[in-house]
Amino acid sequence: MQMLDWIKEIISTSIWDTVAEVIESLLNFMFKYISQVVIDPTEPGRYLSNFNQYLSVVQFFAAGLLVIFVVLAVFRQLSGIMYQSEKSPGTYFLHITFAGALIYILPKTVTLVFLPINNALISFIGSIGIDTSRIEDSFQSAWGLIKEENILKLIFLVLIIALLALGIAAAIRYIETLLVILISPIVALSVINNSDGLNIWIRETIAIIFTQTIHFLILQILISIMAGVDNFMVMMLLSIGTIAVGLKGPQILRQYLYKSGTSSVLVSSAGTAGRIGMIGMLVKR
Repeated sequence: MQMLDWIKEIISTSIWDTVAEVIESLLNFMFKYISQVVIDPTEPGRYLSNFNQYLSVVQFFAAGLLVIFVVLAVFRQLSGIMYQSEKSPGTYFLHITFAGALIYILPKTVTLVFLPINNALISFIGSIGIDTSRIEDSFQSAWGLIKEENILKLIFLVLIIALLALGIAAAIRYIETLLVILISPIVALSVINNSDGLNIWIRETIAIIFTQTIHFLILQILISIMAGVDNFMVMMLLSIGTIAVGLKGPQILRQYLYKSGTSSVLVSSAGTAGRIGMIGMLVKR
């Protein structure tokens, strides 16, 4: 019986020692990468050095498709074939001109409008909140208090895994940001036939870009909870819940954009501005 108890104790000790080693390993390297994908400003070319070359290829391809649309439109006009959408030739060519402009405008909209706004929001939140570099100190301090409590070790491991999941979600957001920029020249062609492509693209782009703001805000809330809640169990449960909400960031933004019609207003405003700009250019000529 004593031998059996001794074996059980060895197995139990080995398991909890392994849990402790995993926790300490994650604590030693995780926060550097969390900072890079969640806190640092998003720069499309940071990890993809030939990003601009990819974008140029896609823009060239989209411009080629636009030329094909123009040729088909001219052929239809010369052959007397009516447009399925019953648009006049003038309106059709106006849409083609607008699409041609958007091939080069949409990528700039992300890099010169959406991303700077997102970075400004993060800077503002950081200026009135807590220094995010303290998150590592908060976790290290918490770990120092629970090394001898096995159950708390397990819950703390769940918390660390949740934070790692937030980092993975932030990495996914970065890749999605690259994709929405790269596909934007193709999306620009959707305005020719008045499809919802541009509307959907704007919704998804806003949801993706400003997810970083939500993730940063979640880190601020997380640090505040870890520093301000005295009850250790309550602190860890609230921290896990906070990160879980952060993982739902894109879904929350998408629901708001779909229900509020914000993206439709943006598309309408962009279309009006584009048409006014083109009319101004024609008047000057």
